[in-house]
Amino acid sequence: MIRMSLLLLILLFASGCAETNNESQSLSDFYSGDILFVDYLEITNGSTEDKRAYHDVKQIQDWLTSIQDISFIPASDQSKRDGFRYSVALFEGDQQKLSFTTNSVGHKYFVTDPRLVEAINVLFEK
Repeated sequence: MIRMSLLLLILLFASGCAETNNESQSLSDFYSGDILFVDYLEITNGSTEDKRAYHDVKQIQDWLTSIQDISFIPASDQSKRDGFRYSVALFEGDQQKLSFTTNSVGHKYFVTDPRLVEAINVLFEK
């Protein structure tokens, strides 16, 4: 009986330590390092597959600043999806540090924020 209780206690403790982050996050929360060091950015249009590259550090930093308050809110449905509207890749030098789409970061899906789509669209069309 004591062994069973101890095992149950360990399982409860372990499940409490598991990551269950369902709170909103900002883009910098996903970025390993200082997002201010991004010096190259690529945007791909998922509909046309057109790709644009940005090397102007001021333009990149201004754009990142403009989206810093946008929250990435986890979608309740985390099932796999196909396609994307835009994909953004952030680089430091030649090293890709983060990529995301308008509805995902890594393998986690988020509610699409129209402000993010608009910010990406404005930069893409420049």
